[in-house]
Amino acid sequence: MICPYCSNEMRKGYIQCRDGVSWTPKKQWVSALSSFAKDAVALGTDDKLMPNGTAIAYNCENCKRVIIPYGGEN
Repeated sequence: MICPYCSNEMRKGYIQCRDGVSWTPKKQWVSALSSFAKDAVALGTDDKLMPNGTAIAYNCENCKRVIIPYGGEN
């Protein structure tokens, strides 16, 4: 993937958490329960080898940004 900020090549890797990986519009008091927050978006995969606690992510070592696509093939 090409970084949309600096146009350098990004490295594919993973963001992992045993409790699931979610985006929430507000910080949660208990981060382990963030997937239950109102308007939470699950970022993990449905792959049996990579449970919901793993999300594919692309890291730009040049501009120090991580992009996490979700909702399909990454």
